[in-house]
Amino acid sequence: MINSSISELFNTIENSKLYKDYKKMADILNRDSEIKEIIDEIKELEKKATYLESIGDNKYLEIDEIIKEKANILNNKQVYIEYLEKMEEFNNELAISSNMINKYISEKV
Repeated sequence: MINSSISELFNTIENSKLYKDYKKMADILNRDSEIKEIIDEIKELEKKATYLESIGDNKYLEIDEIIKEKANILNNKQVYIEYLEKMEEFNNELAISSNMINKYISEKV
């Protein structure tokens, strides 16, 4: 009973327009090599900055500035902006659903 209800919930989410719109934007973003490259560069720079900061090397501040510049490039790309908007909408919907489930469980327990 519970497994089927959970499966039904996931199916409902996966078939929702909101999820499909989010997934479509994620797929478009994944096919954009320039954006993927910038995101990968930012991830690597973040790792390096985190390491440098952890060992007390102030060079992480310079890397943080490079990260900001690259993030600014991303934030000026329309497809990335649309992706972030869809992701936020979808995450908000998931948060609302999660709160409803938690409330239901709390009332039943």
